[in-house]
Amino acid sequence: MSEPLNVLVIEDSEADFRLIQRQLRLHGLAPRCRRVESGVELNQALEEGGWHAVLSDYNVPGLDFAEAFGMIQERLPNAPVILISGSIGEERAVELLKLGVWDFVLKDRPGRLGPAIERSLREMKERRVRHAAEEALRESERRFRQMAETIGEVFWLCSPDFRSVLYLSPAFEQVCGRLRTELYANPKLWQEIIHPADAPRVLRAQEDLAHGRRFDIQYRIARPDGTLRWINDRGYALRDDAGKVILASGVALDITEQFQAAERLRQAAAVFTSTQEGVVITDLDGNIIAVNPAFTMITEYTEAEVLGKNPRLLQSGHHGRDFFQAMWHAIRSAGSWQGELWNRRKSGEIYPQWLNISTVLNEQGKAVNYVGVFTDITRLKRSETQLEYLAHYDPLTGLPNRLLLLSRLNHALERARRDRARGAVLFLDLDRFKNVNDSLGHATGDELLQIASQRMRGCLSESDTLARLGGDEFVVVLEDLSDPETAANVAHSLIDRFNAPFCLSGGQEVYIGASLGISIFPDDGDEPDRLIQYADAALYQAKDKGRGTYHFYTESLTRSANERLALETRLRRALEQDEFVLHYQPLVALTDGRIFGVEALVRWQIPGEGLLYPNHFIPLAEETGLIVPLGEWVLRTACARMKTWLDAGLPLEMLAVNLSPRQFRQGDLYERIRAVLAETRLPSRYLELEITETALMEDGPENETKLAALKALGVRIAIDDFGTGYSSLAYLKRFPIDKLKIDQSFVRDIPQDTSNMEIAAAIIAMARNLKLEVLAEGVEAEAQLAFLKRHGCDVAQGYLFGHPVAADAMQATLEAAMGKG
Repeated sequence: MSEPLNVLVIEDSEADFRLIQRQLRLHGLAPRCRRVESGVELNQALEEGGWHAVLSDYNVPGLDFAEAFGMIQERLPNAPVILISGSIGEERAVELLKLGVWDFVLKDRPGRLGPAIERSLREMKERRVRHAAEEALRESERRFRQMAETIGEVFWLCSPDFRSVLYLSPAFEQVCGRLRTELYANPKLWQEIIHPADAPRVLRAQEDLAHGRRFDIQYRIARPDGTLRWINDRGYALRDDAGKVILASGVALDITEQFQAAERLRQAAAVFTSTQEGVVITDLDGNIIAVNPAFTMITEYTEAEVLGKNPRLLQSGHHGRDFFQAMWHAIRSAGSWQGELWNRRKSGEIYPQWLNISTVLNEQGKAVNYVGVFTDITRLKRSETQLEYLAHYDPLTGLPNRLLLLSRLNHALERARRDRARGAVLFLDLDRFKNVNDSLGHATGDELLQIASQRMRGCLSESDTLARLGGDEFVVVLEDLSDPETAANVAHSLIDRFNAPFCLSGGQEVYIGASLGISIFPDDGDEPDRLIQYADAALYQAKDKGRGTYHFYTESLTRSANERLALETRLRRALEQDEFVLHYQPLVALTDGRIFGVEALVRWQIPGEGLLYPNHFIPLAEETGLIVPLGEWVLRTACARMKTWLDAGLPLEMLAVNLSPRQFRQGDLYERIRAVLAETRLPSRYLELEITETALMEDGPENETKLAALKALGVRIAIDDFGTGYSSLAYLKRFPIDKLKIDQSFVRDIPQDTSNMEIAAAIIAMARNLKLEVLAEGVEAEAQLAFLKRHGCDVAQGYLFGHPVAADAMQATLEAAMGKG
């Protein structure tokens, strides 16, 4: 042993102990010995540990050998125990050896003690070696089974002739769709499930393996559900010491997906090489890594000339920076882009191509490449241009002809059905054109038609279609109409364009006019030919009324359009002739019931007819843009009146003025309001601007900046008709808002409608949590007032406190509140 031999001796005789030490030294062991003679000493020695062997007398007074032996086996299970005695018989000694004592030495033969210890130590070492080997074998087997039970490959073990299956891993059942027990019971089943075309090759491989030659083959198997799977099978021969094959083992792997992927790659390579479309593959930095033969044929660049370079070398300069930015934005956001592109060949020729660029993703969904597939469409483009012009355009005016008109009108009808929208067909005929054509000749008539076409095109939008049917007949298609009156506005503009004289190249100056018929889709019909027919019929009605006018196919629409145009004309005149007046409605503080502010409300004072309320003219003013000058007049007039009242000492703290959505969209709104405040000298803290939720949310982030500027000016911001607009309330935190006005639709039915009561209470509670003031509109009953007070509403307005009245009447009311009336 490399370390000192430690021997524990259980002996009551000091002389015998010394004899043992001497015999061990004589044998050359030179151990460190310790004598114990009681149970206490034995327990203490065993606690210390480190003993290589134990020598024990059988008869030690006060110490039972069996108990002592049990303690030693428990504490030192691997240490040899040698019995030394002079009084025990051989029969008892044999019994003790069976119990686990390693050896027996008689005291009268001390010379045998050394060899006994050596034998025991040698045996102990051999036991440890055998135990370690057995443990390693068990661990190896455990690891093998753990691996075989968890890996996806099929591990198999067979006899060399493959007539018996010794082991199959669980993956067999998943790969082959059969139970392992089936193959254990019938090893020939494996040959039966192999595809007939592959079976001979597999049998030859098994025969080779039986002769010690390994195999690595691929074949197909049939699963019970009828599907075929590709298998990669590697077989190995296991030999004994004499070199004889005793076992066949191997690993089978399902490679169906890899095989299919490889097949797809082979097919893709064939397509890549043989396709007539040019293909270019780049990395994510735009460097070309592969092109196909068609790429070279189309661009005239060889593969060697473009590898590693950017496709920008093909650019023609035909497209601007915005075009490519939009293209790459689509590729990065949607993963692909397709469209027409003009590129340059190596020779310098610029040509059109139809290009499709796609992003290639890996298994993790991460972009790895871009692939561009393009077709040279030079011939197609040339033919298309010629055919398009000949088939769809009028050669004289360049306008769409009847065929293209019907196509676009049909498309407009499809969009209208899909989007539930409206459109119009305007049939236009030139008045007195026949006189010009007959008197000045067809050449002059053609020139007149060309100039007339340009005039008409000038008052239409890009999305509108203007077509020539023939002669002096034209058709206009309008889409996405907000209402039929919009078509009437366009008709009116077209008629106005013909009021100016036409100056011809020959020096002649001629006057002609235009009459129009209008049909509305889908109201009047949903077939192109029928709509054109209806518009033509309406045109004849317009001509019967004296020409130079328009007429709807539906009589009621004609009447409505005329009324709307008349109202628009009167509205414009009303602004010029100062026919608008302001009425004021009191704003009441619910804490003490005092009138602390007023809201300015516009009325139209039509001479001889009385007042017209806003719901009759504000929508039209908003649509026509007249709301901008009208709104500015309201703001200036109201601010001037408020300044007069403040100078008179009236107890007012606030003037509320509505801003229409169109006013709020003005880019110079801040400058306009600041100018009005400066002009009227009204301190900005008295002005509160009311904006609807819808108007506030239209421009998103831009409105945040606009409101911040108004707040910096010192005015207050209120949200009008709160609760009827956007469901998202995030803007309440983003925008600098001072007040919420509960829409009167939530107040009107209090206390009869519990739902409206809950909504109103929720708005008040939310406003208070957000540190916003809250005003209730349309308060008309004491029960409503009591409910609002109970829930902590700050301000109210409505008929309960007073109707909107003219400035003088409101002043009288305010003076009465001061005790001056």
